[in-house]
Amino acid sequence: MAKQSTQTLTLLIQLASDAVDEAMQALAQAMQQLEQAQQQRTMLEQYQQEYEQQWQNASQKGLKADLYRNFQGFFSQLELAVRSQNAQIEQCQANVVHKRQLLQEKQRKQKSFEVLMTRAETQQAKVEGKRDQKLMDEFASRAKRARV
Repeated sequence: MAKQSTQTLTLLIQLASDAVDEAMQALAQAMQQLEQAQQQRTMLEQYQQEYEQQWQNASQKGLKADLYRNFQGFFSQLELAVRSQNAQIEQCQANVVHKRQLLQEKQRKQKSFEVLMTRAETQQAKVEGKRDQKLMDEFASRAKRARV
């Protein structure tokens, strides 16, 4: 019975280990998506700053009304893109937090199975120790009777 119990726990530990590995991969992927989203926002912000500088330079020289509207319209689109990217980053951050929580949950489950395995092995060692002691006592008793 004890051997079957340890075999079952070994299987559960392996399954839990596989789940931890999968959760780690999912977390790594979520973190990579977050980093990419942040890089994209940085590029948009740099482009926005460059465009604003171009607009300021052009406005000092004097702009025609249609060119002014084009600058304003494009600048509004850039601001919208940056806000949209910020929302994307928030979603990615929430996903990273969620994946990290899942990983921690899987790790706790794996640790629980490992603790159960340790307990089962300790219990099995105690039972074997008692059995060995009983055999030794019985052997000593027989040896004593054989001498008498």
